[in-house]
Amino acid sequence: MANLKVDLLNELRNQKYYAEIELIRLASEPAMNYKNKIGLIDDVLTDLAMLNQKIGLAEMYFQEPVAAPAPAPVPAAPEASVTNPPVSAPLAGQSHGE
Repeated sequence: MANLKVDLLNELRNQKYYAEIELIRLASEPAMNYKNKIGLIDDVLTDLAMLNQKIGLAEMYFQEPVAAPAPAPVPAAPEASVTNPPVSAPLAGQSHGE
């Protein structure tokens, strides 16, 4: 599916690129009849609008599947080990810790 989307978008973008070049060519053509120029520019703008819509629809309908997020690791159960309680230091006036 990914190749289909990429190929389709490339084709539509190529068509859009050439339509934009044609628009610039028509707009800068000095020897063309003004009324014909307006009609042709209108046609090219219609094509550009359709291509923009097609590109948007292709991106919407051919979305990449979203991968499910990886599950969070389950913390290991704490080991029940026998620990010696901390030995406190002798307080002032004591000869040893009690």
